[in-house]
Amino acid sequence: MEEDFKKKLKKYRDDIDKIDRGLVELLNKRAEIVSNIKKLKSIQDMPLYDAKREEDLINNIVKYNKGPLYNDNIIQIFESILRNVQILEKDETL
Repeated sequence: MEEDFKKKLKKYRDDIDKIDRGLVELLNKRAEIVSNIKKLKSIQDMPLYDAKREEDLINNIVKYNKGPLYNDNIIQIFESILRNVQILEKDETL
């Protein structure tokens, strides 16, 4: 019984590690696209922040959410992502 528990726990943890690697990969890809948008907006002399776009993004992620995380949880996660990307947008080296 103890061995079965350990095997299952290891498999679940391996699954989480795989998902986490994928999330990091996707977040970095997202950051690269944001960097491209920053460059494009800079060429057009447009402001980086777009409140309407952020509102649309939050509305979309709520629509995408099928649980078990609550919408408030998903919104908090994405707000954190957006704030961290804004730090990248301010980086003059990008």
